[in-house]
Amino acid sequence: MLAAGQPARVPPASWALEPKPDGWRALVYTEDGQVEVRTRRGRSITKQVPELAGLADHLGRPCVLDGELVAGAGRPWDLYRVAPRLARRREHLASARRLTFVAFDVLWLDDGTVTALPYAERRPLLEGLDVAGPAWATVGSFDEPVDEVMEACASLGLEGMVAKRTDSPYRPGVRSEDWLKLKTADWRAVHAPRRIDARR
Repeated sequence: MLAAGQPARVPPASWALEPKPDGWRALVYTEDGQVEVRTRRGRSITKQVPELAGLADHLGRPCVLDGELVAGAGRPWDLYRVAPRLARRREHLASARRLTFVAFDVLWLDDGTVTALPYAERRPLLEGLDVAGPAWATVGSFDEPVDEVMEACASLGLEGMVAKRTDSPYRPGVRSEDWLKLKTADWRAVHAPRRIDARR
């Protein structure tokens, strides 16, 4: 599922706000102690991210997670640091920048898909998986006022956030206005304090 670009304000009710990692979109499949990692277009990149091998044992159940691979655990997360790492051969990964998978949705759990469930029900399922470890994490979800979350994102140097309707299902491959991408730069252009010219 893909987000639509929108202005920096959204209706305050029935939306969840998630900081947007600036990384490489990925789907992670876990089953029987095995992990498979694929790009949004379906290309396998499992060998390029060996640090995720322990995620299957950590979760201990079959699932499919949607999220992003980001460079390290620092901020800001940087897409341009991830792409060179994924292009490296396995034998050269030891010296490459460490990646972290940041999960923001769950698509399959145990023995069936959960994409038809609304976000408000999928989110607790994701949080119940406790995706937190040496190379994996869960993006935060907030129901605070938009301006407060955007200010926090701006202060941390993050690209922005994604606003998600809490009653929306997950629609694979669809760019939907149920997810709205809100960029920090756009928000700052509207809300940044005006500078006073001291010469006046």
